[in-house]
Amino acid sequence: MTDLDSDPSLSRLPAYLLRYPNPWGLEHRREKGLKQLRSVVDRCRFGYIGLRLDELLEIVRRLDEQPVGTATMLVDDLVDRIGAMTTGEVEQLVGVLLDLHRREMPGWCRLHLDRGLQRLLFQLHVPKAHDLAYECACSERSHRRWAAYKFYGEHGLDEQARCLLADQVAAGTLEEPSNAAYSFYPGALIARDRSLVNRLGLTAVLAIAPTTQHRKEAIEAAMTELAPTDIAAICVDYPQELVWAVRSQDRTDYLPIIMDMVDDYRDDPYLLHRVVECITRIGRPDELDYAVHVASMILESSPAAG
Repeated sequence: MTDLDSDPSLSRLPAYLLRYPNPWGLEHRREKGLKQLRSVVDRCRFGYIGLRLDELLEIVRRLDEQPVGTATMLVDDLVDRIGAMTTGEVEQLVGVLLDLHRREMPGWCRLHLDRGLQRLLFQLHVPKAHDLAYECACSERSHRRWAAYKFYGEHGLDEQARCLLADQVAAGTLEEPSNAAYSFYPGALIARDRSLVNRLGLTAVLAIAPTTQHRKEAIEAAMTELAPTDIAAICVDYPQELVWAVRSQDRTDYLPIIMDMVDDYRDDPYLLHRVVECITRIGRPDELDYAVHVASMILESSPAAG
């Protein structure tokens, strides 16, 4: 029985809705549409839509004087406009946001600015935005720091951000994730920055990188500076990340190290399968034959694996 057969009301829908991937999701589509429709109508009623950018920025500049509840609409309008702004206009917006960030404002206004920066900052593709991101990264307000981390996740670290994070690592004050995406966590930003990985040292970075993916990326960054034996010694407690990095980079100079892992990790089928996969990429036929032989013996002795 088709959806149309089980629910005759669907057959009365216009063709463009019948092409919707999941007809049962139409209620969610309607709710989302009502929310967005309400937003655009409210913006029209408050007179934000249709303003010249300089007029809108002047209203934003006086955010603490605006009626409570209008900040979200202002941010909505700015988000809609960013893609069409010139570099100079984005610089103007950054200047307004910097001024607001530095200004003393009522608590409700500071909170709205926090949320606005989280939505806007990472979309600002101009040099001056790095100054705003740095000031937010130094802020006592957690939402602004996370706005900065999101910015750096999108645009990469600059030198002042590297110095800030390096100092935090040295002091043991690096911020840990709290209801935020791991990719924006400072440890992740460091792991993805080759310059900072090699400045801090791979050992220190592996200790703060939040996920296997980030540790693998840190190892790849360190591979440009350190010999395979040095990398292997540092990664003794991170064998999975090491194998992943070697395979990803096609580093045949690591083959002796990977071959030793065939015997070292016989008791860990999950890791061994990663090792064998790596050898299929970087090994020669005789080395692959040995790895497959070891893996086959383990499979034969473990019927449940079949």
